[in-house]
Amino acid sequence: MTERKINRGSEIRAKGKSMGRERSGVSADPSDRPSPQAGGLKAASSAEGVRGGLPPSTESAEGSPAVLAERSLTLRAALFLTGRIALMLAGIAVMGLGIDIVVKADLGNSPISATPNVLSIGFTMVSFGTFMLGWQCFLVLVQIALLRREFRLVDLWQIPISVFFGVCIDAFMALLGPAAPTSYVASWLWLAGGMAVLALGIVMTVVSGTVMNCGEAVVQAVVRKTGARFGTVKVGFDLACAALACLCAFLFVGHLAGVREGTFVCAAFTGVIVNVYMGLYGKMRDAARARSKARGESAADPLVQRGSVSSQE
Repeated sequence: MTERKINRGSEIRAKGKSMGRERSGVSADPSDRPSPQAGGLKAASSAEGVRGGLPPSTESAEGSPAVLAERSLTLRAALFLTGRIALMLAGIAVMGLGIDIVVKADLGNSPISATPNVLSIGFTMVSFGTFMLGWQCFLVLVQIALLRREFRLVDLWQIPISVFFGVCIDAFMALLGPAAPTSYVASWLWLAGGMAVLALGIVMTVVSGTVMNCGEAVVQAVVRKTGARFGTVKVGFDLACAALACLCAFLFVGHLAGVREGTFVCAAFTGVIVNVYMGLYGKMRDAARARSKARGESAADPLVQRGSVSSQE
């Protein structure tokens, strides 16, 4: 009887303690209690977020490697685009210098400007520059007819580029001043130098991959449609321009004016020089890629060797 009373009293005390824990919200089983690490850290992080005004993830995201890498790529892309635009503008200026040297040779104008030059002779009330701008706009229409839906609106920048092209022609003509060949042989040397400079400017505009001059853009449109080499199509285009200039001379002037033997030489060989330059550019590009690949492999070799040594140890 005494043992039963003692056991009964201990059971009543145990139930009372259990009911007290349930009312106070404390679990009787230690395994049911929340982890001090999880609950404490979560409460601390939420408190810091409230005090800072922003979640910790937002504050640390500004300096995260992913954000820094994205900013670096954006900066590289902007610098790369700026370089391409600068290369294109430099190519346009070089083309203007080449045309001026050809004109100074006094053996006929370059094929791309021969037709506007003949028209300015036949219609003296309109300037050569005005005819040149109209000719460039006509070449833009030819591109639209060839490419149709593939024509990009950004290529309309060819028109203001044509204005820049005309300014460069006038500026370099003023810089050359009275300089001119003094003999027929010297005229051919001037013509050869002018063709080399003109072809270099053409290659610079093509390599830039941006907006080209109207004449080269027409050639590029034909290349995209046919798959032929750029220099080969360039020769055909220049010969067509020279033939059109001859036709305009007979129709509007009455005789062959503004077109001489140098015009047809430029038409036949400028594209050939462009092909030579493009071949040299391709070799330089492949060599640069091979060097960069070799540098990458040489930089990786010590890591590979270190890994093999550590594995042997």
